[in-house]
Amino acid sequence: MTVAWVTGGGTGIGRALAERLYREGAKVVISGRRSEILDRTVAEITSKPGPGQLLAIAGDASNSFHAKDVVSRAAGRWGTIDLLINNAGANSHKTFAETTFEDYQKAFEMNGLTAIRATQAVLPVMRQTNRGAIVNISSIYGKWASSGSASYSVGKHALAAYTDALRQELIGSRIHVMGVFPGFIKTDMTMPFVRPGTFKAGFGKTPDQMAGAILKALSRKKRELYYPWYVPWVLRFHRWMPDWADRLANHVKR
Repeated sequence: MTVAWVTGGGTGIGRALAERLYREGAKVVISGRRSEILDRTVAEITSKPGPGQLLAIAGDASNSFHAKDVVSRAAGRWGTIDLLINNAGANSHKTFAETTFEDYQKAFEMNGLTAIRATQAVLPVMRQTNRGAIVNISSIYGKWASSGSASYSVGKHALAAYTDALRQELIGSRIHVMGVFPGFIKTDMTMPFVRPGTFKAGFGKTPDQMAGAILKALSRKKRELYYPWYVPWVLRFHRWMPDWADRLANHVKR
């Protein structure tokens, strides 16, 4: 039976992943900053009986002791953790001109370093059992930065690089590493910044659709997941015609 830790598990994609895993019979820890949201999520998901188990652990992911505490409590209760999904992140939606040095620091912490801390806390357990999976949820902006979300793009690029380095390090082990690069997903973080009826709004997918795609790709041992369908084509366009792509991105970024 899978023992999973989903960071940022109280809302959006993280919540959808936690619910799907719970319905599949997994033992799931969800973590996040706001205990009231985590507790409500646990209550709502478990209100419908399922074969899994769900535990909420609130804490500040930027605190180096938080990740170790989650691993210690989960391992103490269930013996191990064999799936880590690094989903926690935040986007200030500030333009390049609006973004301060402090904004970059905060975004790098929230979107990059939190995942590194969680991974470093879990990896010794996975190395000991020589099995497991680590999923790092970046963004399309982790491959092609947006000046409309400058600090978020930098943080997600860092996470993408860390995912590549981690995958190389674990070659020869039975620990699988997968990078995830979503396009526009309709979450509380994204919806306030996309105008209804716009071109971008029409391409949005739900968190549950995204969660389903992640777990399907994980079951197939994919190295990377680009979702929805248009994401790889957009990135190819940027690679093949970078000048035109950047001009178009600047026109439709909001």
